[in-house]
Amino acid sequence: MHESSFYTVGDREVLLRVKAKPHAREDGVIGVRAGELLVAVRAPAEKGKANEEVIRVVARALGLPRESVVLKSGGGSPHKVFQVPREAVAALEKLLPPEEPG
Repeated sequence: MHESSFYTVGDREVLLRVKAKPHAREDGVIGVRAGELLVAVRAPAEKGKANEEVIRVVARALGLPRESVVLKSGGGSPHKVFQVPREAVAALEKLLPPEEPG
């Protein structure tokens, strides 16, 4: 298994750690912080509305169909884990901040 700051690559899938920020001004990927991909959504955190929007935002950011982004854990928490296809690794790499010159 290969592990990055906010996702873990398995044999067939990638587990993506996300922190959802409901009630945001706009939908979108904010960045990576503390080992999680920060995803802002306008939807409130009630009755699964924010989860559905997070799935939509993540799918759009990775160029995937919505049904390819599966919530594995954290349905009632801001800290979530999603499963996405292994082919999404290249798109995930583009979401990482550039390396600091050392």
